[in-house]
Amino acid sequence: MIIGKNFFITEMPKTGTTFLRNYFKQHKKIKITSHHDTVDENIKQKLSTKKFKVGTIRNPYLWYLSFWKWSCEQKKKSPLYSDITSRRIKIKRLKFNTNLFSYIFLQLSKNKKKLKLLFEDVNSKKNFNIFLEILLISKNKNIVSSDYSFMPHKELGYMTYYFFTQNVSKKYYKDLYNSNLKLTSILKNLDKKLNMNYFFKTENLEKDLKIFSKKVKLPIKKLKNLNKNSTSNNFKKDFKKFFTKKNLLLIEKKDQYLFKKFKYKKISKLRF
Repeated sequence: MIIGKNFFITEMPKTGTTFLRNYFKQHKKIKITSHHDTVDENIKQKLSTKKFKVGTIRNPYLWYLSFWKWSCEQKKKSPLYSDITSRRIKIKRLKFNTNLFSYIFLQLSKNKKKLKLLFEDVNSKKNFNIFLEILLISKNKNIVSSDYSFMPHKELGYMTYYFFTQNVSKKYYKDLYNSNLKLTSILKNLDKKLNMNYFFKTENLEKDLKIFSKKVKLPIKKLKNLNKNSTSNNFKKDFKKFFTKKNLLLIEKKDQYLFKKFKYKKISKLRF
């Protein structure tokens, strides 16, 4: 997290946060805490008193592609790689609901060697789309060795799930695990509980950063030659080619909250 005098910035993975951290390190009075930590983990910082509560967001298509690409490169350093390729059935990790036995069975039976192959070739369209189907098709969720597996709502995408766990207090986002509540009601309520009142878009990050710096009266520092840990320009230019039509539709359906809230255009109907 990045914490200034009158603002704080949470850091959703693969949204340009490495660049933001390196940029704000140039300001001596700004505090940089653990990467990707949450408001719940920084209670002592009195974040609720800050005027600007800033989050980061990215085009959902590129977010999935970038997360997979990064996981291919980082392997075990990627939590998502570890969640997919490891067996995890420790008691403290389990949530006792109707999905428990299915989760345990799949954890015991999943082919770790085969799953690891999904992250061997960063240019493989086939592997990327299998990866997407693990995250987005409900019956495959148990492959993911995380709390996401226990989320009962079939119409919720992984990115939207991650967005809320990053930007809403746990006492509120725990409703995502409640099968007795309608997903539309949960999302409506969580939207009201967002800790953020301002967002940086990865696609306009430098522009957004300059505008924001003026708002909070911070001098604009060096922007060039900062480590971005970003997806290569070739991927950004040709990213549409990596997706099957089926998975484009899945992303648009299951992450529709993000498309609507942040006005991202859906591309499944476009010819490419």
